[in-house]
Amino acid sequence: MSTASKRAPASAKIESYAIGPLKEPRSAQVVRDATTVKFKLPVKLDSFRALLRTAPLAERVQIEREGVPYQVVKGLIDEIFDSSTEFQTFVRIPKATFTKKMRDRSLFAGTTGQSVVGLMELINRVEDMLAAERDNEQARGFDVEKWVGEWIQRPQPALGGLAPADVMDTPTGRASVMRVLGAIQSGAYQ
Repeated sequence: MSTASKRAPASAKIESYAIGPLKEPRSAQVVRDATTVKFKLPVKLDSFRALLRTAPLAERVQIEREGVPYQVVKGLIDEIFDSSTEFQTFVRIPKATFTKKMRDRSLFAGTTGQSVVGLMELINRVEDMLAAERDNEQARGFDVEKWVGEWIQRPQPALGGLAPADVMDTPTGRASVMRVLGAIQSGAYQ
């Protein structure tokens, strides 16, 4: 018998020696249970943004799975966009779907909801940047929502000439936009 045939499969080695038997840890059940706990989502834009700032992981995951209340979307449209059509383009949602969700007072879930959450995180990030500049006179009274609404429409060289609004509907795009903001904050990008 050759030595190769005497060897245990790699998976058995990993299970036996490296990590032990593959059993689900008790904490995984707790996390899974925590993600199914229902809680009432805030319906005001500011309250929802505050929740995003402070929510533990399980709540964040639940928010992303369930979606964003239509009232929050309406508030976001009023603060950031010139029209609901501009919002529909930003999140890549068909007009009929948008109209139905608003009429039925539905949650905006899936990629649409994630784009909405990403935009609110962007606003929160800009607010955090301004909060770090407490002594800066220009930071006081700065209209963050208006600035973000304008900035996301401007092509950015760091995004290959694309505007943030062109890429924020994907996780990779949102991460890239956040990196650009980080570079702006550090002074590496102007």
